[in-house]
Amino acid sequence: MKIVSEKQFGEVIIEADTMLLGEVVGNVTVLAGAKLDLLARVKGDLNLKKHSQASIRGPIEGNLYNEGANVELLAVIMGEVIRK
Repeated sequence: MKIVSEKQFGEVIIEADTMLLGEVVGNVTVLAGAKLDLLARVKGDLNLKKHSQASIRGPIEGNLYNEGANVELLAVIMGEVIRK
């Protein structure tokens, strides 16, 4: 599993199993087949593609778009949860 702990700016694309710590200022997209362990604050939207997985334990200051992912939600979503 890849571990990313720096503050990220701009769009973050998750292509492989990743633990994301710290803060993201921008959108996060998890591609099919990838797993995200999110402990970071996201100041943007979280996009979960079909067949992805996410454990969300950090606040999302935007919308959560779920296109068929397996989601464990243990944090606050300040926007909307939208299923596509």
